[in-house]
Amino acid sequence: MTKLDLLLARIRKLSPEQQDAIVEEIGFIMEGVEAGDSVLTDAQWAQVKAALANPDEPTSSHEDVFARLDAEDR
Repeated sequence: MTKLDLLLARIRKLSPEQQDAIVEEIGFIMEGVEAGDSVLTDAQWAQVKAALANPDEPTSSHEDVFARLDAEDR
């Protein structure tokens, strides 16, 4: 099962209203992806780049982020 399949299974468990809200957000993101745009503004990207360049900025691994998300689902 792919990550997309797992995510879609989670979405299907939500109320119709919540599903509609997610669909709208995904549609917005897809429009930007298809146009080659970023969902972040230039100012937000500047903040991201500054945080990544700062060795004192806390970071999380991909695995840590998903472990926290999985824990929140329980």
